[in-house]
Amino acid sequence: MMNRVWIAGIIMLTLVCIPYAVAVESKEATESHTGIGKSTPDSHTSDRDSETPITAGYEKNTANGFFIRSKDGKFRLNIGAYTQARYDINWREAPAGEDDVEKGFSLNRTRFFFEGQFTPMFDYHFRINIDDEGNSDLQVAYLQYNIDTKWAVRAGRQFLAMSREDWMLAQDVLTTEFSANDFTFAYGASNAVQAHYQGDRQRFWVALSDGANGAKKSFPNNNSTELALTGRWAYQVAGRDWSVWDDLVSRRGRPRGVLLGLAGGSQIEEDASAVDTSAQLNADISFNGNGYQAMLAASVTRHEPKSGPSFNNYGLLVQGGYFFTTHLQTYAQYNLVSPGDQPGDLETFHSITAGVSYFPFTWTNRWKFSAEIAHLFDALNKTLVTASGSLGWLPSDEDGQTYLRLQAQFGF
Repeated sequence: MMNRVWIAGIIMLTLVCIPYAVAVESKEATESHTGIGKSTPDSHTSDRDSETPITAGYEKNTANGFFIRSKDGKFRLNIGAYTQARYDINWREAPAGEDDVEKGFSLNRTRFFFEGQFTPMFDYHFRINIDDEGNSDLQVAYLQYNIDTKWAVRAGRQFLAMSREDWMLAQDVLTTEFSANDFTFAYGASNAVQAHYQGDRQRFWVALSDGANGAKKSFPNNNSTELALTGRWAYQVAGRDWSVWDDLVSRRGRPRGVLLGLAGGSQIEEDASAVDTSAQLNADISFNGNGYQAMLAASVTRHEPKSGPSFNNYGLLVQGGYFFTTHLQTYAQYNLVSPGDQPGDLETFHSITAGVSYFPFTWTNRWKFSAEIAHLFDALNKTLVTASGSLGWLPSDEDGQTYLRLQAQFGF
């Protein structure tokens, strides 16, 4: 019964937002968009205004700046890549047989991007990820049909619009890594059909997919989730510039803005799963200004097992950053991951993070050098958060764990 209420709520949210958005934005000025929420310059303009069209080069104001394009601007390929080189030191009370102090170098992630346009009607995006052990996977591969300047539909492997943080590229998050909340609750990449609308003040997404982390499943062995319905609505309470929300960093010179986001999702599990259905609701509010950005995000995830009582998990993320010079930023983050009323002897995860980042270039976040320290107050093995070298937390049955991280992020 409860699951039906969740699904009904998600459907009602979608049905209410779509006609309202269309009505309010009917007089919106025309813009050119090649991605969900990310505006890029019209690739035709320079070709029309120049006697000698530029067919290859580098543009600073795009995520992947190196490009090749046809003389008429209708066909385009952008190429980019970046890596994250790290040195970590972790202090904890380790399980028997392990050292209390762990330290070492790693290449946390290396990613290659191939994206572009195949006539103004279609956009495409391919993203390959390589981890520290050299394992590679096709993280993103989708085709986007641009219905007009406001509506678009994507099909293929892609991230689902559920939480604002999970929607970001890793280079554009505030800290050196996605948060513990994201690691625990995010839907991640999935195989999906996702529709998007963007107007002057609001935008929304609706998707049908094979569920949380569906991109890591293969046919016919994708036996964890049968179907998932997700949706997200975002509204600019203050401001009219969507580009300021393309990252969680916020450089100097950006206008003031306030963004409200609401999202929901429900998925039906396959027979092989121990869970029958699960659902999630997310809410976030972000504040952006001249050199600062702050975000408060909360989530509740409900599980309905095939046997035993239903239960809820909760998450809370609070973070903010400030540029005290054009190139230097300081930031802080707080994570809470609660087991709620989940059966078992589980504890709530509490951590704080603080750091400083240096951005050598004002036009890209792809180059960033960071020093970060974080402390976990609880015993990791007794929480919902899974041990991860990328996240920075290692297995421990005792309260208290600290890590120090130096990271060099760079690419093209």
